[in-house]
Amino acid sequence: MMRLVFLDLRDHAATWVGAFCVAVACGFIGGFAASLMATAKSYPNMESLAVTMLMFSAMAAMAVLASAANLTVAMQRRSYALWQLANVSPRRVAAVVLAQLAVVAVLGAVVGTLVEAASFVPLFPLVFSSPFYQPIDQVVLDAGLPFMPLVWLSVAGVFLVGGLKGARGAGRTSPMTVLRATDQPRKGMTWLRVVLFAGLVFGTWQLASSLFGKDLDALGNSLFLPLLMAAALVSVAPAVFSALLSAWTSLVSQNRWNAWYIARHIARHGLSVSTSVETPIMVGFGLVAGIFSLSSLLETVIQQYGLTLNATLDFTTSVLLLGGPILLCAVGAAVSVVMSSRTRTRDVALLIASGARPETLVAAAGFEALIHAATATLAGMAVAAASNAVVAAAVEFPLFSGLAFGEGLVVSIAGFVLVLAATLVPTLSALRKQPALVLAVEE
Repeated sequence: MMRLVFLDLRDHAATWVGAFCVAVACGFIGGFAASLMATAKSYPNMESLAVTMLMFSAMAAMAVLASAANLTVAMQRRSYALWQLANVSPRRVAAVVLAQLAVVAVLGAVVGTLVEAASFVPLFPLVFSSPFYQPIDQVVLDAGLPFMPLVWLSVAGVFLVGGLKGARGAGRTSPMTVLRATDQPRKGMTWLRVVLFAGLVFGTWQLASSLFGKDLDALGNSLFLPLLMAAALVSVAPAVFSALLSAWTSLVSQNRWNAWYIARHIARHGLSVSTSVETPIMVGFGLVAGIFSLSSLLETVIQQYGLTLNATLDFTTSVLLLGGPILLCAVGAAVSVVMSSRTRTRDVALLIASGARPETLVAAAGFEALIHAATATLAGMAVAAASNAVVAAAVEFPLFSGLAFGEGLVVSIAGFVLVLAATLVPTLSALRKQPALVLAVEE
């Protein structure tokens, strides 16, 4: 079985490289938190900073890793179907898929932690350059190498949990069904997503309730509201994003631009790709806009009541809270499109054979990136606005006081650029190939 695991990884390296890059990013962020934990021996405040950083990065990591794992499995479903036709049992197929996920996760996490360990010393003074943390010359830096195996296991664990459903589906799906369609539509919500959504909604409600009628000092916990709300939205992302995408794109005429028509239908049909691309951008926008909005609101509250508290986000705090999620979201959004490049090549060939012009397909790639970014941004806006409204109501301020989307739009624009590049490159590459040859190639 292990021979099949490694040979298939070698033959489909282009598909697995995306998941590997996500694992590298997770390993780097987890390694940085581990280094802060180890450095806490000489600087006690580091431990709480490391825990806070992990809490904010963990949610983004789980969303991005699970999306990358499921998308990778979805892109490989044809291979798994061929295995079953070659008399490989469904249970063995699922075991091989899980083993591949574990191997890629561990290798990526190892590379990420090694890069972090080598760069921790020069990065530390840059990250902690805010005046509040000065001086740091006396801090004894420790890369925390003994903690790194825990990071590897954590990344592998999230990969396995995130790809479990896809691995089981790879073994249970009829081979003939898979060979007829590359991406089957999903129907309804799984019970696991429903339970997870209910639990996160309950946790959000408990946190929101605790803010009402309390001392203003307790409002510091409000920064976790965008985190919980974004996590709740991630659990129902396939259904919500699909409905949201269909709703707002229907406002644009489908008969005026052929490129828009093609882009909209590709985005709606490729549910696995769409969800994997939009989820990271939504999480990044929701966290950044939500936290900066709450910081602005709390600053207004502090000034009005004449308190001595400080709710302004300095550079170091911003990097520790949002640096990890933004990095993960950027990598996750880009690699999700890159991993589907083979499918895009075939789609472009089919469209050219159907009479589509090259300039129309290039424009469609741009519109598709715009659709993904806009859908994720709208969902992220809902997260930021909802969290801000709860806190504003708790302090008896007008709803949406201090609401700011500017910082979050930076994430959306960056995500759009990355997705645009990842969409255009395979499209332009496919346009240089003969459609008949592409359609004749069998895996």
